[in-house]
Order: sequence, then C-alpha cells, then structure tokens
Amino acid sequence: MSLNKLLFLLPACLLASGCVATQQDMLQMQSQMDDLNTSLANMQKNQAELAVKMEDLSKNLNSSSESMKDISGQMDRLTSRLDEIDNSMNKRVNAIGQTIRKQQEAVETSLLPAKLYNDAYNAFLNNNFDGAANGFKSYLSKFPAGEMAEGSYFYLGEALYLKERWQDAALAYANVLEKFPQSARVPAARLKYAMALLKLPEDKKAEALKYLHSVVKDFPRSQEAKTAKDYIDRLNPKPPAAPAKAPSRPAKNTSKKG
Repeated sequence: MSLNKLLFLLPACLLASGCVATQQDMLQMQSQMDDLNTSLANMQKNQAELAVKMEDLSKNLNSSSESMKDISGQMDRLTSRLDEIDNSMNKRVNAIGQTIRKQQEAVETSLLPAKLYNDAYNAFLNNNFDGAANGFKSYLSKFPAGEMAEGSYFYLGEALYLKERWQDAALAYANVLEKFPQSARVPAARLKYAMALLKLPEDKKAEALKYLHSVVKDFPRSQEAKTAKDYIDRLNPKPPAAPAKAPSRPAKNTSKKG
C-alpha cells in the first residue's frame, strides 16, 4: 500500500473510531437519563405517598386534638362533678357530726343529773361531808325540779348537820317538808328538823316539840316516832311521883268492958 493510501485511511479510521465512542457515550447518557427519570418518578411517587401520609397524619392529629379537647372537657366536667360530690359529702359529714354532737350532748345532759347526785352521795358515804354538800347544792342549782331533788335536799341537810351547821341543815330539812310533803322521808325530815332546831343558840324548844309530837302522832309505828318520844321525854321530863302515904293506924279501942 502506498503512503498516500495510508494517509487517506488514517483519518477515516480515526473518524470511525470517534463515531463509535460518541454513540456509546450517548447510549450511556441515555441510560443514565432513563435511570434519572425512573428515580425522579419514584421520588415523585414517594413524595405523593408522603403527602398522603402527611395528610392522614394531619387528620389524625386534628382528630387527636378534637379527642383531647373532648377528653379535656370530660375531665373538666368530671372535676366539677367530683367537687360537687365533695361539697355534698362535706355537708353530709358536717350534718352527721352535728347530729352526733347533739346526741352526745343529749346523752350527757340526761346522765349529768344522776352523775352529780351519785358523786355527792358517794362523797357522803365516804364521810366527805363538804364534798357531799357541794355536790348536792350543784345538783339543786342545775336541776331544782329534778327526780333526785328530794334526796338532794335531805342528804344536804344530813351533810350539813354532821358538819354542825345547824341553821343550814334545818333549812335543807324544811325544804324537804315544804316541797315534798308526801315524801317517805317526811318522818325523818321532821325529826331531824326538830333536832337541828334544838342545836340553835336561840330557844326553839317549842317549835321543836311541835314537830316531835307530829312525828309521834302521824307516824306512830316508825323508828322516828320512837326517837321523837325519847326527845320529848328529855325535853319534858315527868315530875317524880309523890311518895305513897303510909296507911294510918287503926285507932285503939280504949273503952273498958263492963
């Protein structure tokens, strides 16, 4: 082959080689473009799916928000209801407490008279006459018309008598006689009233004797009547009996027998 032919074929070969390379590049670029388009399509698809999910999420959030509002409203209503129940329960508890306190006060009030009397009477039995007198006075000041007023006046007189407070004792016995004329303690009260009068410095003998005689007359078979008789006998001793006169001797017959 001549040099001229070689020179002619060389550019042709180079050109053919360049064309082949360019076609391969174009195919590769086309493939890449296809891949890119596919990727874009996938991305758009994913974006659309994501948008749907975002919309669903937004709806769910809105629904959750509404639910939260409902729950919050329910909680508020429940709280309000609980407050109402609490207030109602407090009122009921307070009412029950007041009722219980009133019942306790009523029980204490009903038991107080007996307690005052029993405490005073026990003090009397234990020779605590000052305590007994104070206890009976306390009972009478609080319950002057109480069921145990009669006994309180009588044992008040007894306690005062044993403390040698004759005037106060006589007044207590007089209250028994005045306020409770049908009492079973009247015989004892009359007797003790008379005994207290006899202890006074002023002369009350006549009045004392009147009450002593009334005991003997109205309650002749009582123990108080026997004691009253003893006092009457001491206050009015019987004069000693006059000595019996000796019988006169019969006159001697001095006449002479004829």
